[in-house]
Amino acid sequence: MFSLDAGLCLSCRHALIRPTKKGTVYLRCGLAATDDRFPRYPRLPVLQCAGFDPAASAR
Repeated sequence: MFSLDAGLCLSCRHALIRPTKKGTVYLRCGLAATDDRFPRYPRLPVLQCAGFDPAASAR
């Protein structure tokens, strides 16, 4: 899906994949909506994160 290594975000349940009409794909952190400690669009690859929670499919 991504040509760039997204690190932890790719397997986190809080990650939201946001494609644009022009074909660009952004990875957004869902925790950013309720917690200011997390950036909305984190710099990738994310190697450590206090909010990381494995997605059900990654467990």
